[in-house]
Amino acid sequence: MVPSKPRRTAPKTAPGKAAPRRRPKPVVEATASRDARGRRMSWQAGVFLAVIAIVLVTFLPSINSALKQAQQIAALNNEIDSTRSEVEALREKNENLKDPTYIARKAREDQYYVEEGKNAVIVTNQDSEDDDDSDTTRPQRSQAWYLELLESIEEVGNSSNTTGTD
Repeated sequence: MVPSKPRRTAPKTAPGKAAPRRRPKPVVEATASRDARGRRMSWQAGVFLAVIAIVLVTFLPSINSALKQAQQIAALNNEIDSTRSEVEALREKNENLKDPTYIARKAREDQYYVEEGKNAVIVTNQDSEDDDDSDTTRPQRSQAWYLELLESIEEVGNSSNTTGTD
């Protein structure tokens, strides 16, 4: 007889029947704790978040336009308030124009009208004093400024030519 080789597989229990498979034991069994289960997201939560995202994407442009319209309404309300204050000022001015004393005063101030029997004196230089000799302290030019400038440029040019030749 020939020596047989040792078998590497387990013997079958019965001919034609497969042996039941054994599951390999994990090295470390992980026990699901409450924290781990709480961190996992269920499929219902995932669907809920997806629905929320779709709703946000759908309504975000309309919310944005509503905010812009609210800003425009606020700007228009401010413009209405300023226009109302202008209208009030114009009404007050209109009331003043119905008053003859106001019209006479404005005519004297703005248009230099004079009442009958009175003389008008218009002072043009109110800042200057009688003893001010500002004209005498200012140097008088014998010729125009551009002619003086041209002469000074010529003098500088002539002086640089004479110093360069020495």
